[in-house]
Amino acid sequence: MRTKLFFCALLLGACTLSVSAQNVTLSPEAGISMLRRPPYGEDWRPSAKVGISADFNLTKHFSIESGLFYTFRHYKIDDGGIYSNEDARWVETVSRTRHFLQLPVLAKFHWQVNKDTKVFFGVGPYIGVCLKTKLDGNQRLIEGTFPNTMQQYYDGFVYGEDEWGNSNLFLYDKDNKFDWGVAANIGVEVRNWYTKLQYDLSLGKEGKGGVIGANYHTLTLSAGYKFHL
Repeated sequence: MRTKLFFCALLLGACTLSVSAQNVTLSPEAGISMLRRPPYGEDWRPSAKVGISADFNLTKHFSIESGLFYTFRHYKIDDGGIYSNEDARWVETVSRTRHFLQLPVLAKFHWQVNKDTKVFFGVGPYIGVCLKTKLDGNQRLIEGTFPNTMQQYYDGFVYGEDEWGNSNLFLYDKDNKFDWGVAANIGVEVRNWYTKLQYDLSLGKEGKGGVIGANYHTLTLSAGYKFHL
């Protein structure tokens, strides 16, 4: 249902684009990102973001910024705990990489500095859909043997509880494909070229046991070129 909602929003944006083409600019855009996933993967990790940005210019100083972007998120939990079950005790390292399409809808304010230069600021929500998730796990055996096939979790990963009774099942929850959050950016445009710094805050539940909250922090420095329709 949420995936359908994402593509309906995408279709609505395309329809709006066709109706108001005389006031629209399209901008191929690419950037490098740094991503942090609290409370796991505490270090900032590199990522990338590419796509098409669309500005729907409503007044001299105000527009709606949208578009469609691809990005990926990766984090790793080193030595995430000592877990056990009836057959074994082990230390576990898990990494997860997720690939997303994002559709932002930002209120954008811009001011003319001189004939060729503008500065701008935007803020608003975004929605996203996960296209693919890659999950890797590495268990370092302490004692005993790993479970047989019937006792393994999906993808062959083992599961259990650590010595304090904390379960590692959340590491292997099937991911929620729908994502949403808020974004803000600031930048400068010189003629048709622009560069901007954007902050994305993911608030959607990542998995079955997840919560609505600050799940990902992403900083992206990107550049693009505007084509006036």
